[in-house]
Amino acid sequence: MRTKITALLLAVLLMMGLTGCSAYARWKLSTPTLPYTQATPAPSAAPAPTQQPSSGLSRRQKLYGSAGLLTEPTVLVSVYINDAAGGRVWTENAKAETRQYLATAVQWLHEQAETYGQTLNLYYDDGTANSSLCRSYTPHAAVRGGRDSDESDALLTELDAVSATLDTAALQQTYGTDRIAFLYFLPVSGASFTMVHYADDGDDYYYEYSCLYRYDVYAADGESESPATYAHEILHLFGAPDLYEGSGDPYVDRALIDYVAETYPDDIMVSTYEDDGSSRFDAITKEISPLTAYCLGLTDTCPELAQFPLLADMTPGVFSYGADGETGSAEAGESWPGAVAV
Repeated sequence: MRTKITALLLAVLLMMGLTGCSAYARWKLSTPTLPYTQATPAPSAAPAPTQQPSSGLSRRQKLYGSAGLLTEPTVLVSVYINDAAGGRVWTENAKAETRQYLATAVQWLHEQAETYGQTLNLYYDDGTANSSLCRSYTPHAAVRGGRDSDESDALLTELDAVSATLDTAALQQTYGTDRIAFLYFLPVSGASFTMVHYADDGDDYYYEYSCLYRYDVYAADGESESPATYAHEILHLFGAPDLYEGSGDPYVDRALIDYVAETYPDDIMVSTYEDDGSSRFDAITKEISPLTAYCLGLTDTCPELAQFPLLADMTPGVFSYGADGETGSAEAGESWPGAVAV
């Protein structure tokens, strides 16, 4: 599992580039009222140790991770995290709201893909009773949230284990695809982020997931994360880079950032907010630009390839630390005993 050194590296990468918040902090940090209950669920029990789920991965799986390309049929599993330490849980009304925003995000993804002649096949939790795509889990580690979304190594390690030990084989049999990613919904205020697989990781960190907070830490008191943020984070799962200052992707340099700001200011990987700094909850007004479409594999070319050689060298749908980055091939360490959704 994740070592301390590798965890710190990933934390740096998250803060630099794999976050869903805008590059511009427009509001004063606030602490909204969060849902509490008198009967907070106890931490979920850990099952007996299982075989490392990363063993036997194909060469392609080691390159792309669990989510693969956006053009491939993919299962998105929603996991609602209840915070036993803080007494914060998901109410049915709050879950219904997230499903509505997720549906808006997925519909927008379908519409954007169609502009590039692609048809998507994304399976997600649509509210169907007893859906295998909707789970609940109560971690042993506390959920922090906050402006930096500085979640503990213990929590991230636990989420890695949950991803690896959910019954993905049954999902593959039901939906006919081995491409899978997880959406962890956290019941606090924070800046959403995504944990992606890097090609350099090989067998490590195969399962990819987004952490989506109940409330936008940069917005007004009690304002939810927007459908645009959901879409932004989901696109990270399939290889879309952040296109604003602070991006951790090796080929997103100052020249490319300035170019995108001028040429594609409405690209969803630039910002999820409206021009006035507000969020919309009924629709997504952003776009997937030709450059982002190329990074996602929606198209096999884009006008920027000749102008930005580093972009031309990347493999669509694949993240890499770059020639000067860490390889991410740290020793695999002892397996965490696993965890199951309840």
